[in-house]
Amino acid sequence: VKVDITADTQGIFIVASTDSLWVEEDSLNFEKPIQFKVLSETGVFGRIYVAKINVHQQNPDSLVWNKINTNFPTEVQKQKAVFANNQIFIFTEQASQVAVTMMEIGTNEWTALQNIDIPVKADYTSAMIWDGQFYILAENQLHTSSNGLNWRKVETEQSIKQLTANMALEAGKKLIGIDMENQYIESEDGMNWNTFENIPEDFPTQNVSFAAYPLATNASLARIVVMGDNQSATNSYTSTWFQLGTEQGWSALNTDADSYNCPNLENISMIHYNNQLYAFGGPDKNDETIGAFSHLYSSIDNGITWEKKTELVMFPQEFTQLYQQAGGNYSWAIDQDNFLWIMWSQTGEVWRGRINKLGFDK
Repeated sequence: VKVDITADTQGIFIVASTDSLWVEEDSLNFEKPIQFKVLSETGVFGRIYVAKINVHQQNPDSLVWNKINTNFPTEVQKQKAVFANNQIFIFTEQASQVAVTMMEIGTNEWTALQNIDIPVKADYTSAMIWDGQFYILAENQLHTSSNGLNWRKVETEQSIKQLTANMALEAGKKLIGIDMENQYIESEDGMNWNTFENIPEDFPTQNVSFAAYPLATNASLARIVVMGDNQSATNSYTSTWFQLGTEQGWSALNTDADSYNCPNLENISMIHYNNQLYAFGGPDKNDETIGAFSHLYSSIDNGITWEKKTELVMFPQEFTQLYQQAGGNYSWAIDQDNFLWIMWSQTGEVWRGRINKLGFDK
């Protein structure tokens, strides 16, 4: 390694069994710390300085998990997590209304479950954050909130069957959904909507995950990827679609070769993490040898092809049993420090993991 060293004098020596004068062209071996000493103007050696290169002792590409002791409400069954304002919000199905509990990162304390104040039953699966505001559907009407608890109906005549995705990036912002006639709809403000063509038969309509992120080569353009289930589809893979933020229509990402598609996992989730897409979930609906949370599947080409991870990026063995105990009910969130959180129903266990290099100082 070549280094740049400055001193008030030119007499910089490398301390070894035989001291040698350091010159700028020297290439130094830092496998062990190197000692330097400086010759003063009077010819007297000053203190010895030790130089070493700090190397992370962790494998940078390993996903490391820890169980977090919290008071996660065991009443939570069906759930969806949303991360906002340094807090994880859990929206959960309850008998009369959707309820919410929240935890501020670092406190490990969840608030008591509290029903949201919407007069009609809301759909917990539709909860999302968009441009700093919460959104949720209740009897096909759009509602918004600044804190996840107090809601108001958005003044729009548009009825909405499903909130599909959204983006709020340098490339622009829009809220995307499906109307009662199974047509794509989009809005830039939640009030005024544009209607497009009918959705294809195998477009995700249940258990939908999405990711919106800028293109690596052009931050002024965004890519939106959607993954999920469709009851009418008979595919052996999970349906995955995408659009660029400037487009209105959607394009299928699945290939003709099943080996490159994402498996058809029960209660599947998709995230954008570590500059790629990951998918995970319950057992494969078509292959009984693939158990719940046995692997993550990654895509480095924005959802076109998927690879099963067999090392480094893995789940704890406990997750298979936790999934079974939860009846398949879990939720996930990614916080601002790149931790992936997973909350399990029934047991109330909360885990978080992070790929080591995403926590290194830059």
